[in-house]
Amino acid sequence: MCKIIIPAVKLFLLLVISSNCFSQTETFDIATYTPPKDFKKDSKQGVVIYTHVNTTTGSFCVIAIYVSSASAGDEQKDFINEWKDLVITPYKAEANPKTETQTNADGWKAVTGAAPVKQDGIDSYVVLTVFSGFGKTTSVLVNLNDQAYLPQVDSLLQIMKLDKTSSPVAVTNENNNPIINQSNGSTEKYGHMLLPPLKGWTLKKYSNAAIFTPNDLLTGQTLEVRIMGSKPFTGTMQQALAESWNDALKDLDAKKAYDGAPYDIITEKTSYKGWDYIRGRGTFKANGNDDISRYDMHLFVVKLNNRIERIAVWGLMNVNHGDYSPWVNPLYQQAIEEFFYTIKFDDWKEPILTNGTIKDEGIFGLYEGLKLSGGRLDGAYTMFFPNGQIFNGPKFPLHGFYGMNTWVEAELSTRYWGTYTLQNGKGMIKMGYGNIPIKVSGKDLIVTTQNTEHKYAKVPSVDGALFNGTYGFTGDFGGKNPTVKFTPDGKFIDYGGLDVLHHATMDPFDITEKPGSGTYKVKDFTLIFNYTDGRHLQLVFMGEGYDKKNPSPATLTLSFNNDTIYKK
Repeated sequence: MCKIIIPAVKLFLLLVISSNCFSQTETFDIATYTPPKDFKKDSKQGVVIYTHVNTTTGSFCVIAIYVSSASAGDEQKDFINEWKDLVITPYKAEANPKTETQTNADGWKAVTGAAPVKQDGIDSYVVLTVFSGFGKTTSVLVNLNDQAYLPQVDSLLQIMKLDKTSSPVAVTNENNNPIINQSNGSTEKYGHMLLPPLKGWTLKKYSNAAIFTPNDLLTGQTLEVRIMGSKPFTGTMQQALAESWNDALKDLDAKKAYDGAPYDIITEKTSYKGWDYIRGRGTFKANGNDDISRYDMHLFVVKLNNRIERIAVWGLMNVNHGDYSPWVNPLYQQAIEEFFYTIKFDDWKEPILTNGTIKDEGIFGLYEGLKLSGGRLDGAYTMFFPNGQIFNGPKFPLHGFYGMNTWVEAELSTRYWGTYTLQNGKGMIKMGYGNIPIKVSGKDLIVTTQNTEHKYAKVPSVDGALFNGTYGFTGDFGGKNPTVKFTPDGKFIDYGGLDVLHHATMDPFDITEKPGSGTYKVKDFTLIFNYTDGRHLQLVFMGEGYDKKNPSPATLTLSFNNDTIYKK
């Protein structure tokens, strides 16, 4: 049995002990303290641990000081969250310990709770003290089996000072270097946020921010995804954006770049996960008069459970002579957009959703037809997904449907995405701008718009299509006709043709600017090119006029723009 007897919680802030029991002052994250003498120190990711074991009596004491994180805005909520993560999960301790709360002279609120535990047949007591204030929370966990250690623990907490400032303080290891986490496949937690991985980006955690940066960023360029601390909030979404924009500028030691409104509101809505959000975009510059550089910032603000969560994406505008920041790199932009819309929160119950997949059976699949629009008939495409989503628009998504997160795409292109219901051959398409009646007639789909029925025909799948031949364009290309060569074994050689089909010649991050070669495949009405040098391109391919029995047709129609290329 353990020697210690703690009948009730006692805050470890009251005893005074002789200073000769302690060593030199140390700093970890926001905490400055004097560790007990003769305790062994061990630094790990996000925590520093001090241990003492008496091999004669078998008594021990382990003190763990954890890196700070964003506060939930309430000291009791902070304690409940930390108790669950640090005590219930590893020790299987009781869920609702008795607690006591005090406020120290610096304004920090300390909540302490204790519980008996048994691990590996050894009885001990765990005591958790959680400090909350100034938008942050930090925890000290003690595990001991002898009350003789109490004076040393008391004094450690009594003397400990916590930094109130809001500037990021790096999580450090024993050598005082930043701890760096490679974000390659695991979910990371920051406050209540569960952050999905950003493949190819590096994550650094700080006391009031978590920051992702791309590993392949070119020299001289700057881009970061900054997870800001959450804060309590009950105002409107536009008020939340205004306050968060000012908080971001303060964190970055920056100011607005021009007179007038510092940002434009991009969107304000409720996400498919049920929480409200708002997005803004603007520019800023660093404080001081010497730096004339401008910075681009996209700010995402989420409101849930009477608080706001914020993500600031900012970059130096030195791309294309200062016109852009690295945000315009389509690889970065796509990764960031998907990152934001797939974030989860540990205190928010999301609806159970499945991603849209393409099937060519029943109502599922692609239809094309004509519909009345503005007094004229225009081409239209409708894709029914088994998960109840629908794409309904005049043109395909820019890069086709392959690999698409359909829920994220629906957030980004609201006008062309909706849901549908169908029963006994009749149903309704529900779009943001209104409802569209539909019915099934044989293999055709009848869509009613403006009180007029329009017949849509089913488009057969082109999965696995192969091509054989060299294809190019008509017209004048400066004496050199760009082409692309396909072979029926799934390989291609690009001689400039893909750059034309990509429609990105004015893009500073034009991935098809240089010719190349690699492999190709067709899946989900998308022609996918994988270059041998790692580049990746997707073009729309509906199979218009294509027959799988003939891999060398006279023409191929590719891209969202329905461009025609001709066999040479």
